[in-house]
Amino acid sequence: MIAIHDPPQPPLTAPGLTTRAQTLPDHISPSAAKCYLGCPLKFYFERVARIRKNTPVALHLGKAVHAALQAFHIARWRGTDDTPETIAAAFDQAFTALERDEGPVNFEDEEDRGKARLDGLRVVAAYLDSPEAMKEKPRAVEVLLKENVPGLSVPLTGAMDLVEGNFTPVDFKSAAAKPDKANAVFDHEIQLVSYQLLMEIATGQVPSSLDLVFLVKTKTPQVIRVSSPPAGEHRKRRVIALLETAVQGIAARRYHPQPGMQCSWCQYKNECMAWLPGQVLTERRAA
Repeated sequence: MIAIHDPPQPPLTAPGLTTRAQTLPDHISPSAAKCYLGCPLKFYFERVARIRKNTPVALHLGKAVHAALQAFHIARWRGTDDTPETIAAAFDQAFTALERDEGPVNFEDEEDRGKARLDGLRVVAAYLDSPEAMKEKPRAVEVLLKENVPGLSVPLTGAMDLVEGNFTPVDFKSAAAKPDKANAVFDHEIQLVSYQLLMEIATGQVPSSLDLVFLVKTKTPQVIRVSSPPAGEHRKRRVIALLETAVQGIAARRYHPQPGMQCSWCQYKNECMAWLPGQVLTERRAA
């Protein structure tokens, strides 16, 4: 497994902030940065105030599929049972456990729940039968890294689904439709380049590529790999600047709406409509 380096650092504060907002977050992750940059108010509702909502079906299904693939890759890494039957059982276990532990899922009824479960099993089976399913031992599975990156005020953290033998980080995405490859790389740029930054600092290795594997829930499930070359200095500087923008916004508690097409499927529309400048809920620990 890849080692985690986390040297002790003195407390950090953001320059130019008021006394009320002199505390930076403990760290920043690609997912937190993307959430904040997409809509600071949604970030607040979801990760600071932690308003609980029923889990969307697609998110629930994606988590269960992810758990099944994790079980498969760990079995490959350990040389234990990775048969389709065992991995299907891992999916079923996660499907039930997530529903129990993370609260209600927005299933319309029991028939809708059963359909979602079967869709997930079909996607997992498609991956296991695809050329993308690992045949060799992976270098690491679900590896969590935390590193100090030049240009960032706080440590960067990231959890990589899979690291292949040639140090290629791979992240798995569930999707309802076939992805456009160019847009997919752009949409996930913060995550992909963050993984490269973490990998280079932790291991001294430059990954040969930055990969996404999409599990597409079409009538006949598809497994599509999207590879992009490692980032050069321009892309790295761009992503570090985006991460730092999120860090400074969180430190300054700049939580405001960011209206756009994403509002049509946001779960926090009612809370957003009630928002006024300076109005916040009782804050809890930031994620």
